[in-house]
Amino acid sequence: MFIIPPASLLLLALYSRRHVLSVISSIKITNDILIMSPSSAVGYDDDSASPELYLARPLGLTAEDGREITRPSAPLEYLLPAARVGVYIYQTLAVAEDLAQCTASSESKADSRIQMKKLIEQLDDLFINPPSFVKSNDPAVTRGDPYKLPPVVGELVMQQQKQKERLLNSMDVGLIPQFFEVGELIGERRAWDRLSKTERMREEASEVRRAFNIYTTNLNFNTKRYTFRGSKEEKSRLIREDKLPTAGDVIRSDLDARDLYRNAAQTALEDAKAEFLYQKGKVGNDALEFDASELILLLKDAKRAVDSWFSFIPDEDVKKALEVVKNE
Repeated sequence: MFIIPPASLLLLALYSRRHVLSVISSIKITNDILIMSPSSAVGYDDDSASPELYLARPLGLTAEDGREITRPSAPLEYLLPAARVGVYIYQTLAVAEDLAQCTASSESKADSRIQMKKLIEQLDDLFINPPSFVKSNDPAVTRGDPYKLPPVVGELVMQQQKQKERLLNSMDVGLIPQFFEVGELIGERRAWDRLSKTERMREEASEVRRAFNIYTTNLNFNTKRYTFRGSKEEKSRLIREDKLPTAGDVIRSDLDARDLYRNAAQTALEDAKAEFLYQKGKVGNDALEFDASELILLLKDAKRAVDSWFSFIPDEDVKKALEVVKNE
């Protein structure tokens, strides 16, 4: 198991679809590598658009039969909490769309008012009393020390590992950068400790966040190799410029992308709840005045975000997890 603290996305190719730009617009660009969703069929404006360009993609561990797993994964039980969030989003969106459809129907106002009142009550229960996404028997978030060794010693070992990776990739960064690398790793470790503490507090405040983190902190990555999907010329250029990423860089970027979609899903759900409460207070007892249009847009944002997060995971695992959750 390989755990690396979140870091900025590394860009290697820019994709022009609005959702990619909006997601990464606030992220500091530190390199030339872009890693986003491996399935990449999810679009904010154009669902028929071509898949994103992936030039560096992490690999999973080798299977028992010797097959190389192309997408990093964790056992199914670690995915169930996030699957519950997904099912909750799908169900809530369906009720909101039924509410909007009822508004537009040709039924009498009396019938529409009764039906809409029932749907508003359903939404009220979903938002105010959401189901538990993390059960008592679910596995926990695993956030250990990525160095697994005492301070300084761990950084020295990590520096040696990074140097071995560079040698395997025919990269020579020179003696001076290597001299300062241990100091940089010590700073990274301190930052990692601070981030871990902050993230634990956020998980306590949001079960949605904790549900996603249970899976991502237990992912199994191949820490030695990754897939480079660019041309030989592109790879040669990156080697010449000392910009070819290590496996650790690729894993870090992959985790960052997953966290961006997690954040988007969490924010959209929080905004949807606020919008529902606003509309509910605004209409009072007249259900016919409830405007579900903005609520639906926010829930669709949440659905796109969770679908994008799922797209990093083997399709069969997602399908099994959703089936298990629906039958709970």
